[in-house]
Amino acid sequence: MDKWFNNNAIAKILALCISILLWAMVHIDSSTPATSGSSVDTKTINDVKVEVVGFDDKAYVLMDMDPKVVSLEVKGKRPNITSVFTDYRVKLNLENVGPGTTMVPLTVELPYGVELVSKNPSSAKVTIEAKQTKTYSASVVLKGVPDGGLQMGTPIVENDGKVSVTLPESELKRVHKVEGTLDVSGAQDSVDGKSVKLKAYDKNGREIPDAEISPSSIRVDVPMNKLYKTVPIEIKQTGKLPQGYALSEVKADVEGVAVYGSKDVLEGIDSYSLTVDLSRFKGPAPTEYSLDLTPPEGSEKIEPSSVKVVVKAAPLGEKTVNDIPVTIKNQSEKTTVKILSPANAKMSLTVQGSDEVLKSIQAEDFAISVDVSGLGQGIHTVTPTITLPKFVSLARSGDLKVEIEVKNSAKPVTSTPSDTSTEGNNGQNVNSETDSGTGGEGSSGVSGMNSEQTGKEP
Repeated sequence: MDKWFNNNAIAKILALCISILLWAMVHIDSSTPATSGSSVDTKTINDVKVEVVGFDDKAYVLMDMDPKVVSLEVKGKRPNITSVFTDYRVKLNLENVGPGTTMVPLTVELPYGVELVSKNPSSAKVTIEAKQTKTYSASVVLKGVPDGGLQMGTPIVENDGKVSVTLPESELKRVHKVEGTLDVSGAQDSVDGKSVKLKAYDKNGREIPDAEISPSSIRVDVPMNKLYKTVPIEIKQTGKLPQGYALSEVKADVEGVAVYGSKDVLEGIDSYSLTVDLSRFKGPAPTEYSLDLTPPEGSEKIEPSSVKVVVKAAPLGEKTVNDIPVTIKNQSEKTTVKILSPANAKMSLTVQGSDEVLKSIQAEDFAISVDVSGLGQGIHTVTPTITLPKFVSLARSGDLKVEIEVKNSAKPVTSTPSDTSTEGNNGQNVNSETDSGTGGEGSSGVSGMNSEQTGKEP
């Protein structure tokens, strides 16, 4: 073998063979057509979304950006330019861009082996506004109806409803109120610590969806109260005091009670009646009654559940009250009425009661009236209606009568029915009314002046 390589002829022949082989390889490679995988191609990629980077969204708001998509023309080998389109990225760097309207160049990121031919457009127009923050008092609106006749109280909002709203200055001016809505439908008790989402609204009630509210929700308490009505206590009496005593005071430790129930039931309740048995009075010291209260029919409960009533009585005394005026009731406009008796249209009454009560009463505490409705012309003797002060009765009812004369009016009466006129000293043309009620003992036609106030403190 060494002899062959040392032979000059053999070496020349090998060199020639190698040269022919190399020439053939080069010739065949250059004459073979290029395959599709090794060619350079161009392509247009449309609607590549512009990505915003480096933007401080805590301090600024990007109000506008144009364009939002870009068209790219690229070149490269076909396998490379047919890459997934998400590999083509267009970025808008706003790291050092402040408020105002500015043109900012776009940058492109391409897949490996792809070159950018052009981009359209090459920059974007942006409008940026600085954010501003303002404090508002949020309110909560209740909707729905709770169960069981509950009455909604005023919502109690966490931190007095103080919240901050952040928006661009131009948008912040639109904020009219910050409000949340809480549905209490079917609630059977007070609402405690309910979280309510807040929204910002303009003056026309339209929501401002981009408003940044901090906190975005607040906790709310809604007290629920039973529907109730406060009514006065009316104290009635039964039985009789021991012989020789008269009432001087009947007083409860509260003036009214609270009745709970539905609206319909409460509308029919105007007072609450209590009854004390005077026969239980021991005297002469005051007697205290403890009375349990029962809720009126249809109501749920009553507060307080019991009351104390103190009854005071004193030895019976007597007093004559003079110059009590007699008044005319229900006089027709077509008649005149003259009181013939008693003289001067005034009466005297002898009454009885405790010394304490008798000392305080005067003529103006009494009312004596005559009803002339239905009486024709002529002279009539009628029984008057007598209204007495509280805890006072007639000592001697007797035969109290009033004599009157009814005539047709010569002239039309021009005064209103409520006007009171007098005519001389021998009679009266009276058209006033007095309060009526029950109280005291006496003859028919006698009533207590303050019966409508029965049960109140004297």
